[in-house]
Amino acid sequence: MGIPALNITAQTTLGAKLVLSAAYFEASSAEIIGAEGSKLQKIIAAYSAGSLSIDALTTVNRQISTMMSALSTLESTIVRKIAAGTSIYTSGL
Repeated sequence: MGIPALNITAQTTLGAKLVLSAAYFEASSAEIIGAEGSKLQKIIAAYSAGSLSIDALTTVNRQISTMMSALSTLESTIVRKIAAGTSIYTSGL
């Protein structure tokens, strides 16, 4: 699918720019989450077929968990960015 180009005009306010950039981050996050889910499905299938050890399965699961934790941390920052952008946008700055 890919991320579309960010199109900001001279009339776009700072608040709208903040909210729009947060939306692009959210779209990217969704792509990452989908990719991690696909990876886990393939790893589980390989384990179920007997071509992967439980140690490899748990290692990949740990890596995916680390990625999801990092995304969660970024998500809280993005929520603050959206709140700031909304506040700036509604105040007319």
